[in-house]
Amino acid sequence: MKRLALVLLAGVVTLQISVAQNSKVTTAANAQYAGDLLKAKQAIDEAVLHEKTGNEANAWQLRGEIHNDIARDTTGQYASVADPLGTALISLQTALTKPDVKNYRLRIAEQLFITYNLYFTKGAIAYSAGDFEQAFLNFSKANEANMVQIEANPLSALDTGVIFNMGLMAEKTNRTAEAMAAFQKLVDMKYSDPYLYSRLPTYYLDANQPDKALAVLDAGRKNFPNNNDIMVAELNYYLGQGKLNDLVGKLENAIKLDPNNVELYFVMGSTHGELIKLDSTHATEHVAAAAAAYDKALTIDPNRYDINLNAGALFYNTAIEINKKMNALPYEAQAQYDKLKEDRNKLYNQALPYFERAHQIDPAKTDCMIALKEIYVRLGMDSKAEEMKKKLGQ
Repeated sequence: MKRLALVLLAGVVTLQISVAQNSKVTTAANAQYAGDLLKAKQAIDEAVLHEKTGNEANAWQLRGEIHNDIARDTTGQYASVADPLGTALISLQTALTKPDVKNYRLRIAEQLFITYNLYFTKGAIAYSAGDFEQAFLNFSKANEANMVQIEANPLSALDTGVIFNMGLMAEKTNRTAEAMAAFQKLVDMKYSDPYLYSRLPTYYLDANQPDKALAVLDAGRKNFPNNNDIMVAELNYYLGQGKLNDLVGKLENAIKLDPNNVELYFVMGSTHGELIKLDSTHATEHVAAAAAAYDKALTIDPNRYDINLNAGALFYNTAIEINKKMNALPYEAQAQYDKLKEDRNKLYNQALPYFERAHQIDPAKTDCMIALKEIYVRLGMDSKAEEMKKKLGQ
């Protein structure tokens, strides 16, 4: 009888401990409902340490919920609680590992949505304050919470915007690997922001991965055929790889499909402009091809400052090279000097209408005014040269 009594007593003690721990969860829930979050926190922290309630998804989910409530409090009364949002995320992640989680997945996902939003808000506030380090850390945590939310409920939406912000903040804090990973993930998802397609190839080229750079550029050109930044990135890629002739072929095919696309002619002109320096034996042909491309672009849109400037620079820069040859001639080579001067002035005259049109479009640009002053001086157009000097403050 004594042995039986002891066994019964042991069972009663076990039952009392189990009930006591379940009552901790109840106490936490009641305190949370009453708005006493410190009492709720103390009770739930004790409950999750017990071998029984600590193995229940409900307890961990409630712990996450209580810490979310603490994290979003604005009164300051819970300032003593260290990193409540981090505790909320860890608790909700832990809840997903428990055997009975199937009964609580939707509640866990709802709380993870709150956690993710709170982290995102903290990231946005840090960004506005110029604290890019904290912005990166909070956007990263927001993304982590969002991913766990999707694990809890696969019908939850992935926030691609937070991934983009995370990538931007990674850039600003010199986390190149993190920026590349974020941007590539978005490219794979066909995220609609041209910045990705102009920036990510640069990272891949720096990492000596030109094939990946080209794949991103091709996707960018397909999705944003008229984006100038992507076109410049593509030009830089082919320039760096020494494959500008390949780019010329791609542009010719693109122009056949879209013959009224100004940007395609602009890039074609820029490409031949680069080939003048790289392929000097065919410089004359490249100058002619560049000029033709710029002229075609300007027949479509004559009010583009950049195209007028580039077209003028095409002839101006060649004239500058002739100037250098003239200055290097000995005094007695007058006939040769005169011939070079004639060629140079012809180029200046070809450049002049483009620069004058560019100046008309944007009179404040000093690069154009400097070129015009030089041409006016060289061609003996004194009054116009003086006018340009005044504009330049000289």
